[in-house]
Amino acid sequence: MEYIKELDSERARSWGRDVRLLVVDDEEFLRAVIGERLKIEGFSVDEAQNGKEALARLSEKDYSILLTDIRMPEMDGISLLREVASRFPDTARIVMTAHGQLETAVTALKNGAFDYILKPVNFDVLFLTIRNALRKLEMERQLQDYRMNLEIKVKEQTDLINSMYIRSIQSLINALEAKDSYTRGHSQRVTRFSMAIGRELALSPARLEVLQRAAILHDLGKIGVRESVLNKPGKLTYEEFGEVARHPEVATQILSPIPFFQNVLPAILHHHERFDGRGYPGRIGGTDIPLESRIMSVADTYDAMTTTRAYRPALSDEEAAAEIRRCSGTQFDPEVVSVFLSVKDTVNIDEDLFAVE
Repeated sequence: MEYIKELDSERARSWGRDVRLLVVDDEEFLRAVIGERLKIEGFSVDEAQNGKEALARLSEKDYSILLTDIRMPEMDGISLLREVASRFPDTARIVMTAHGQLETAVTALKNGAFDYILKPVNFDVLFLTIRNALRKLEMERQLQDYRMNLEIKVKEQTDLINSMYIRSIQSLINALEAKDSYTRGHSQRVTRFSMAIGRELALSPARLEVLQRAAILHDLGKIGVRESVLNKPGKLTYEEFGEVARHPEVATQILSPIPFFQNVLPAILHHHERFDGRGYPGRIGGTDIPLESRIMSVADTYDAMTTTRAYRPALSDEEAAAEIRRCSGTQFDPEVVSVFLSVKDTVNIDEDLFAVE
């Protein structure tokens, strides 16, 4: 819709041809006089005798201007203004009143009026008020468009930055897996198992997203562990185990400066806690452990047991499942164990890492 930018000296009738007005007043004669004068000026005009009738008309058509009286039966002008401001914000609202007190004008403006004029109506003043209201409405729309476009641009830039973060982290994961050949593909498989458990537990989409990111990144901290320790064929010394055990904290230190990963830090930090409270680093237990961590703990352990490592051969699926079941209630959350055992054979662990939903 085009809006009026300037009035020429003759106030040509065409200036309001795209502007539809709704005149609301309980006095039929006054409505008719105002309506006819506006039509002469070139406006498209409809009438209503009270607020309820006006709302019905507004529901049927788009109006640029609402010109309403204050004192009316059924629904007064103030109540109408509130409704229109809420339901039809693209309609500019002008109040007519024979009560020129400041209190009346302030009340109208507080309830969504763009401006007000006094009865008896001075048409020169009315036309100027309409023009100003249309300009104000157009400015508001331009501001809204600007804000919307700005939000879109900010989102586009945020998505671009986040994608750069993800690619950078993926490079770190690739570097980790190159460093420790026994963990190659481990993050992908843990993610697949974890997501299957999460879906079976009916986690919300937002929590599934957190679980996915955390599972992909859960071993990121091992990038700081010496290769000789990661690939040691024998039993680790106390100091070496301490080096490995710090990897959840190292991962959170790597990720903590990045806003995109803030909501996954607790899940990563606590994925080696035990249900009985004897894990690390926080020695917390039960439901104090984030659910995402409890899920990842089962998936992580199962995949580790079924994968050949430097210090031992892989267990069979049956042996690993039996060990998971044996540790239910001590190392693992019993509910998570039950769900995992029911879904593990349905998981396709060969799908690409970034195909995770």
